[in-house]
Amino acid sequence: MRKMLWQKWKKRLAICLAMLVTLSFVSCATGGGSAGDGSITNGGATNGGGTTDGELTENPLNNAPIVERAQVNDGKVKEFLKDLNFSHGISVTPFISNTSKKEPWGILTYDDKCIGVGDSEKWSMAQWGCTHDMREDYTFTRDGYMMTYEDGGKYLQVNTDPNSTGEMTLGIKGSEEYSRDEDGNIRERTNLTENWPHILMSQGINQAIDPDAEALYMEITYEVTQCESLVDRSIYPLNTDINAAQFQWFITLYDNNPDSVTYNHAMWFGFSMFDSRHEGSTPTGYAAYDGGKEDSTSAFIYMFSLNQVTGYEDSYVNSTPTAVVGKEVSVKVNIMPFIKAALKVAKQNGSHTGASSDMLKIGSTNIGWELPGNYDAEVKISKLNMYQTY
Repeated sequence: MRKMLWQKWKKRLAICLAMLVTLSFVSCATGGGSAGDGSITNGGATNGGGTTDGELTENPLNNAPIVERAQVNDGKVKEFLKDLNFSHGISVTPFISNTSKKEPWGILTYDDKCIGVGDSEKWSMAQWGCTHDMREDYTFTRDGYMMTYEDGGKYLQVNTDPNSTGEMTLGIKGSEEYSRDEDGNIRERTNLTENWPHILMSQGINQAIDPDAEALYMEITYEVTQCESLVDRSIYPLNTDINAAQFQWFITLYDNNPDSVTYNHAMWFGFSMFDSRHEGSTPTGYAAYDGGKEDSTSAFIYMFSLNQVTGYEDSYVNSTPTAVVGKEVSVKVNIMPFIKAALKVAKQNGSHTGASSDMLKIGSTNIGWELPGNYDAEVKISKLNMYQTY
């Protein structure tokens, strides 16, 4: 009798052990998380459909609160850029700039963990000319303070650590953002008036430039980690007149003199750090009116070359040439001498005819990639700042 009971219990024990093994296998196969709940599991990723990547180790900082980096204004340094750790989230633009009416399509809120949960963002990500939509088709990943969004055509990562100063990564794939040709080939942009893909981080500033300040600096440390074209050049020969990948930083300069005939007129001012047409060298300067696409601003553009910075004691570029993939470059430039040069050239071209360098206002800024050519490109920015010194 005891032997029969033992045989029964032995069979039941074997069945239970088999069930435990099966359940353990299923749990491992699904990563221990659930799909479709729109949450982040184990430090993993969530996309528009709420899927997780099933990582097993959670970063202990994933639940850390996000705190805004304080903007410096101590009498010696006055920063113009706000929220340099992106703590308030990031708004997202539509595809065509002149139909947006300055209203965002959506807001990246870090799974509703940003300050204000999307109602007080300082930064905006422009996706002009794109076909993939970061507001809907994204995958979100949090790894501590690092917040990452991808939509199949663009990549955005920002560092929300309050000790960070503008650290971000901007990536864009022209091979995905441009439509394919009728044969399914990755095509090149051949029509001068066709819009092109952008990924730009921008911010409103709306501050007058203090003529009593010692200097006004634009400062950045960056590394272009990728710039390549997947276009078959036997089908689409490169036309350097209209095809390029450009990493640039701009501000808008406004005539701030109410008595001027060009009061409140704006122009673009900035510099290029990388241009595929100048790879292995440093991009040249540029001066012309904005045009070439349906949503152009028609404003005057002035860009100085970073080759010119070496002639000023209070400015530097740590290494030239600047347009080199895989090379970290640091730039700190007092832009006031270049603004004076920009006004001179602008007036010669009929823009800002009543403006003076001691009565100017910075309206906004943007930095990132423009792809008038079909390229896949990425840049890592470890520091970004703009400030006056006294």
